[in-house]
Amino acid sequence: MKKIFLLAAFIFAFCFSPQVFANQIVPGKQIEVMATNEVENILKNRGEFRRHELFFANGISDFNLPNGVIDIKIILPSNALNYSGVTSGRARFSINGKFYRDVVFTLTLKIFDTVLIANHDLNVDSPITASDFRLEEIALDGRAEYIKDISEIRELVPLRYVRAGSPIAKNYFQQPMAVKSQHPVRILFRFNGLEVSAKGTAMNNGRIGQVVRVRNDTSQKILSAKVIDSQTVEVII
Repeated sequence: MKKIFLLAAFIFAFCFSPQVFANQIVPGKQIEVMATNEVENILKNRGEFRRHELFFANGISDFNLPNGVIDIKIILPSNALNYSGVTSGRARFSINGKFYRDVVFTLTLKIFDTVLIANHDLNVDSPITASDFRLEEIALDGRAEYIKDISEIRELVPLRYVRAGSPIAKNYFQQPMAVKSQHPVRILFRFNGLEVSAKGTAMNNGRIGQVVRVRNDTSQKILSAKVIDSQTVEVII
């Protein structure tokens, strides 16, 4: 227990106290360690605990500094840390409590997650089943929020062509075509708590939630109505 306490005290003093380096040479690897710790703190504060990897562009060189007590602060704004590109940061050097210089470095962060992947090409409006997908760990690219559970898209169809091996985002999918042109529908009217229905015919195709034109078969009047399901549309009065 005593050894653990002494080790913890040494790590705290090394990371958070001003330091005097041998021959006043600051190892670049030490800057990388400090920058890595700062990235880990940012991710922790974000609630980001997925597997990740960190790379420094070309490494960080060693630095020769004048005599004095050296203090190093890593400056890495949390809003600049992203998962899809290069992030710039600075190591700020102070000597004897006075600013000396900033050293700029760049890093790349990769976040990994297990998401749905298309097993084969998916065509627009084609029905989907669980066998169309598999779960696989990928490095996120920041372009979309990929999904992990097919229940999020189970009743949907592709709104775009999806290539085999592509990770799946919910915005790649849409409601299926529920109402088709010239098919019979029930036109539902609601007014002040009253509900009346009439037979009608869809004049164009529509998905659930979309507005389509319908013809009242009794009055022959053309109306605009929202698609409720494959057999029902609603006119809001």
